[in-house]
Amino acid sequence: MKPIRNWLLLLFQLLVLFCTQSLQAQIKLGVTAFPQISMLPGIVPFKKDLVNKKNLPTPTWGAGIQFVADSRKSPWGIQTGVHYTAHNQTYVFNYKIADERHIHRGKKRFDYLEFPVLLRRSGLIHKYVTSAWFAGAQFGYLLKYDGGLVVYDENNYFDLPPTRPNIFYKKYSVDLVLGWCLEHAISKHFDLFYGVKLDWGLNNVERRGVTYNGYQVFDAGGAHQVSLALQLGAYYVFHRRDHLLLPTNTWRYRAYKRRRL
Repeated sequence: MKPIRNWLLLLFQLLVLFCTQSLQAQIKLGVTAFPQISMLPGIVPFKKDLVNKKNLPTPTWGAGIQFVADSRKSPWGIQTGVHYTAHNQTYVFNYKIADERHIHRGKKRFDYLEFPVLLRRSGLIHKYVTSAWFAGAQFGYLLKYDGGLVVYDENNYFDLPPTRPNIFYKKYSVDLVLGWCLEHAISKHFDLFYGVKLDWGLNNVERRGVTYNGYQVFDAGGAHQVSLALQLGAYYVFHRRDHLLLPTNTWRYRAYKRRRL
């Protein structure tokens, strides 16, 4: 759990630094959900004329809490939070034993707890609609793994059963995150947002040197998590000034009454 503590400490330090530099920061706290397409591309170490493995994009989902601090003095801000994300991987495995061809279809699922640290740049594009670009790094902790693995070595085929994640896969992952969203102010204290997000795994999530019945489970090429998400959610906005363009701004429509002396 030490890497998680270090990552959370980094998040806290960045928040303190940003709020110190800009005391007029606009703070938002919200929830998000994101249907996504994920895959785990890799290379199998088998002879090309004996085996062919295809990794297919697979629908999955994620949800979590997000925190945003935007500076009032500049278009820059930070975005962080915690997400529970399921990365699915469907694969089709073509192999040959004793000159007889076979097809195996399987699926893997990885459940991660993810902590993004993102730099964002935002700006008003039309009345109460804000456009925001964000990019940064994301740390993932593998909570559980489910699904089978395949080992093939010329006339020997193994469809491995599900097992604990610390046997075949690493507990930690680091992703590059890129994204864009629109934030629509619907009242003084609430925003709706929607956009897209790409997560690209920087490290190999497979554990090297793992064997099964004397055969290597993974090849030297490795595998990296990749996902493309449609992100939806809502923010609660703290201490936002009255926005004269918001349809729910009641002060704008309040009748003026002359005070009697």
